Amino acid sequence: MAEFEGECSEWLNECLKVFPKLGKKYVIIARYYRLSKKMLSRIRINTLNMDIDIEALLLHGESKPEPKMVLRGFCEIQINNRLKEIENKEVRKQIVQHTMIHNLLYAERKDLETTEKKKSAKQKKEDQEEFDEEVFQRFNKLRELNGLPPIKKREELDLAFAKILTKLDEKIAQKTKTPKRQKQKINPKKISRKK
Repeated sequence: MAEFEGECSEWLNECLKVFPKLGKKYVIIARYYRLSKKMLSRIRINTLNMDIDIEALLLHGESKPEPKMVLRGFCEIQINNRLKEIENKEVRKQIVQHTMIHNLLYAERKDLETTEKKKSAKQKKEDQEEFDEEVFQRFNKLRELNGLPPIKKREELDLAFAKILTKLDEKIAQKTKTPKRQKQKINPKKISRKK
């Protein structure tokens, strides 16, 4: 169990190399977590807004901003614990890091977000396409930093992940299958009938 938690922290630190500013803004942890089968990961972001003088507020009823106080927010990336079932550690690492990059990019964009007008379905689809492309680019950048060749087509990567996850689902289904109970044959002679 501890082995898996250690790998999440190690792989997260590698991912933060392609998100240098995010590591300064947040305390970020990653761990395996029990999530729904349909969810590979999720991120929880808590920002701290502590630019007040706490003592002045509690003792005098008003506070003055403290410009010197710098606190970081907190991010927790929860990775579906089903991914621990992938036996090949390097393949597991690639999938986990890809999901981490997806979540880190979401956190980075959430920071840059401003209140925007409602977007049309077409704009949302374009934004999602742009987001997915940036995840792919940063994933390839991380692969290069780790000495691996970049993947040329995003579609091939998506297909590879889909196949791996399908095999994983099949493997888990096999483990959890319970043998069916055979129906007991009823001997009609043993059934007593009331007269």
